[in-house]
Parts: sequence; structure tokens; C-alpha cells
Amino acid sequence: MSGAPESTASGSPPPSESPSLRDRVRTEPRPHAVALVAALAVGVALASVHWLGLIAAGALASLVAPTVRRGALYALVAGAVVLVAFAASLGSAAGAVPEMRPVAYVAVGAGLGLPLFGSLARAVAP
Repeated sequence: MSGAPESTASGSPPPSESPSLRDRVRTEPRPHAVALVAALAVGVALASVHWLGLIAAGALASLVAPTVRRGALYALVAGAVVLVAFAASLGSAAGAVPEMRPVAYVAVGAGLGLPLFGSLARAVAP
């Protein structure tokens, strides 16, 4: 009679135990959607303040993903959302962006690359 919790023959926890919040967010559709929208909102808010917010946006978006591969995809989506928000914030000056090629390349590269780097958090936190 050990103090360890009993498990069923399939190795899963007994039915009386509910899954953790992390598992629910990654597997159940409604909590997953809410967590993803919240992660994107927080990520865009952080990225509007500092460029390190791009890494945080990718990390937050990927942590709600059920797999590492999908976490990388969520991070790219987070980067795309940040780039769209940036383009919208430019307003009427957005017409001059194609003429600023080197700067635009850095902005797009950072907007997609830094969240992808942040998605490594999903690989570290299983």
C-alpha cells in the first residue's frame, strides 16, 4: 500500500482526476482557442513595446500547441499578426515601405524569425 495514486490498466489516471490545465488547453477545442487568442493578444501587446516581445509572442503562442510542429506554425502566425498590426499602424505611410527595401527585409525577417525562435519554448516544455 504505497502512497502513489492508482492508475487503470491502460496506464491513464483514474477517472476521478481531471487533466491539468495545460493538457486541457492543448486538447480541448474551446480552451485551446481562448488560450491561443489570449497568447496572440499578449504577444502583440508585448511586441508593440519592445522587439523582445516578438520572442515572447512566439513562445506564448507555441506553448498552447499540442505538438512542437504546430507550435512552430502558431509562432509564425503570431509573427504574421504582429506584422499586420505593424503595417496597420503605419497608416498612410505604408505606401513608402516598398521603397525602403533593406529596412522592410529586416522588419519582415525579424517579424517571422524571432517568434519562430521563441517557439523553441514548446520543445523545451513538453
